[in-house]
Amino acid sequence: MLDLFTPVVDSQNFHHNFKMIMNDKDLKDVINSWLIGFEDRDNKFIKEFQTTFNSSFWELYLFACLRNLGFTVDFSHNTPDFVIQTKEQSLIVEAVTTSNPQNGTPEFDRERAMREFQEKRQTAQGREKLMKEVVSLATERISNSFISKSKKYLDKYSNLDHVKGKPFVLAIGGFEQPLFFMQGVAAIQKVLLGITEAKYVNSRPQIKYDDSIVKQSSGSSIKIGLFNDDEHKHISAVIFSPIATTGKARALSLRRHKNIFFETYRYNDNGQQGIIDMLPQTKYRESLLDGISIYLNPYAENPLDPTLFDNDDIAFHYNKDLSMLKHGFLYRRLVLNGSKEDKNAEL
Repeated sequence: MLDLFTPVVDSQNFHHNFKMIMNDKDLKDVINSWLIGFEDRDNKFIKEFQTTFNSSFWELYLFACLRNLGFTVDFSHNTPDFVIQTKEQSLIVEAVTTSNPQNGTPEFDRERAMREFQEKRQTAQGREKLMKEVVSLATERISNSFISKSKKYLDKYSNLDHVKGKPFVLAIGGFEQPLFFMQGVAAIQKVLLGITEAKYVNSRPQIKYDDSIVKQSSGSSIKIGLFNDDEHKHISAVIFSPIATTGKARALSLRRHKNIFFETYRYNDNGQQGIIDMLPQTKYRESLLDGISIYLNPYAENPLDPTLFDNDDIAFHYNKDLSMLKHGFLYRRLVLNGSKEDKNAEL
């Protein structure tokens, strides 16, 4: 099994998140459990885990989820990331993460962002303004990652014999800003389904759809609702989670700490407001798959069989009008660690 935590680079090159967890036995135990069966095909994974972290962490988390769902990954091919053979259907899963824009604040630079978060969350107006800012940037960065991988499929992956004729699934992890954990599914649903507003009016859901938005960063227009026509029919589905973070590893740790708290926002099937909870780790429970959404492309030329991913903790979105998710589906999670000076270090 790979040794992720013995340094292979100088400490000055460690990623902030790697430094945070490298001496934390609880987190290391969970992450090491995800490594079972994983193969480093190009001998770069350990170095990247220690220096750039997020994309490697996301890939490793995805592998653990695929194994949890009963899939066997064929590591005999260098690319794409996960080639999966099942009796029912063979498929391809390619991992990609969002990142901060040039000159933007990286996700690990959280101190100022968390202060702003704590201040603005005190009022409804402040919460709404902050959420719009977070979702706006997340939408731009998710779109950028989606389009980049879409082009790579057309230019490269589509020509590979082991890819041809198989569903091609993008797995997108959100890490584009310090408060990325706040976005829930608002940004991904803008990008894929074109949903720009969802609210209740006289106890009835009212949803607004658009086919483009204006980028705050440049003023240019970008297309949204990418799964509402056949332009990206080569992308069969998107797997998405904004909470596959070190907080996920903390939630899965066997050791339970009374001074670590989990603040969550969950889907409420019985009312118009989501469920907000704050629980100590001693009472908190979260599964490996909690927080994952799968968006199926109704125009896919190689449709994904959703029953392969059938699990109560996963939300399924079949098109812009049909979604299936359980009561209590996990949208957002914040870990408050009272044992650290930086009490908001883990998301």
